Amino acid sequence: MKIWSLGQIDTFLEHCKGERHYLTFMLAIYTGLRRGEILGLKWSDIDFINKTISVQRPLAYIPKKGYILTSTKTRKSNQIVPISDMVGKELVKYRKQQEIWKEQLGELYQDEDFVICTETGSKQDPRNVLRALKRLIITSNVTQIRFHDFRHTHASILISKGVDVVKVSKRLGHANAKITLDTNAHLVPNEDNDLAEVFEKALKKIS
Repeated sequence: MKIWSLGQIDTFLEHCKGERHYLTFMLAIYTGLRRGEILGLKWSDIDFINKTISVQRPLAYIPKKGYILTSTKTRKSNQIVPISDMVGKELVKYRKQQEIWKEQLGELYQDEDFVICTETGSKQDPRNVLRALKRLIITSNVTQIRFHDFRHTHASILISKGVDVVKVSKRLGHANAKITLDTNAHLVPNEDNDLAEVFEKALKKIS
């Protein structure tokens, strides 16, 4: 597992601006969503008023069937992920670009309501996303990471800023905080050395 620093994130995203998959990578970094969850998103899953994304049908590889949309019904509930104003604005900008593609292609455009799609509107092949990621990492000269490491990067930044692990776990859609801790425990600041002082100060206040 590898993660990016804030500087590397900024370098990579600046380098990606104007690229077709800029929004794909930006969503991965800013939301911590999995690749399949991002590629399965439809515009009906985006609540611009409440600034949330609802994860309902991840794109997954099924042997002998290829990449298809799956269901989240086996989960306790669909995952609702809050997004920032900046992410919301980028989504609006991208949607306007899609409208231009639709107008240019006319009847050739397959409007399946996907947020991330091909130029003709169909679902995006995850392998194309990985090819683009590999190319852009090389040309932007940042540390080589996997797409899934965007999740670890997202979690590491939240944890390093003091966000409660339970809240991070909920945002990532983990079944419980233990999963988040098992994966990212090394990122939690070690404050054991302060415990003795905290205890002593607590007793002094009542003595």
